[in-house]
Amino acid sequence: MAFDYIDRDESLQYAFIRIPKAMMDPDGYFGNISSGSKMLYGLLLDRMSESMKNHWLDGQNRAYIIYPIKEMADDLGISSRKTSDCLQELEQIGLVEKRHQGQGRPDIIYVKNFAVIE
Repeated sequence: MAFDYIDRDESLQYAFIRIPKAMMDPDGYFGNISSGSKMLYGLLLDRMSESMKNHWLDGQNRAYIIYPIKEMADDLGISSRKTSDCLQELEQIGLVEKRHQGQGRPDIIYVKNFAVIE
């Protein structure tokens, strides 16, 4: 079988969401996290590129994202409730920290570095 080359216009369709390999080790620190939460974390890491484009940095120069639950759910193809559960699971283990903005505005989300375990 012969496959065609990917041209410039097609290359964007091959953007990938990466899930850290450390999260895939069933005996590792992240072994008990649900697969939905692992997918969400990969999506959140991907969204961190928005931080630089939008200048989303706090007073301590920490990058954050603004990503409403509904958008996350739509991107993952799951319910908002399931998405909230996955986000809460990531919060409980310490991979994500949310800051409420109030007034119906979406939360600020800090995505923490999976590679540094205190």
